[in-house]
Amino acid sequence: MRLEPIGKLRMQYGRSSWHRPYGGDEGLGYGDGDGEITGEIEGQLIWANFPRRREDGVWTPNIRGRIRTSGGQEILISVHGQSVLEKAEGTRRAILARVELTSETDEYRWVNTCFIVAEGEIDEEKDHAWLTLYLCVNEEAAGPPAIGTEPPARFRQPGS
Repeated sequence: MRLEPIGKLRMQYGRSSWHRPYGGDEGLGYGDGDGEITGEIEGQLIWANFPRRREDGVWTPNIRGRIRTSGGQEILISVHGQSVLEKAEGTRRAILARVELTSETDEYRWVNTCFIVAEGEIDEEKDHAWLTLYLCVNEEAAGPPAIGTEPPARFRQPGS
């Protein structure tokens, strides 16, 4: 597998609510906000997160949202992963995630069959998160996907 950088997400919470309803360390939360994506896809993002906090303190982001590209097209986004407290200045959490993009527009339909991973952080004091996105290119498959739209050249599998 080859990882190809595809872009960067920046997200800012607008509203949030965090709870530990069961009397222990397990928790739930809700937050929403806006942001942007830069790179192969450029645009504005609106999103909502309904994460769970595990007993061990790890948060599990569960983000759904919509990207409106600079050209006016829409792409749906889903982010699932884990957010782990860092030994660092301030209150920062390291994030590893899977990102799913989906679009019905011809220009971006190629994202529908892409597997994307991300790494980044959240600064809890500023309610700001950022993720660097990488598209996973399968280098062991015998051929390119038989469905979907062909991605830009640098994201294609060998033999495409």
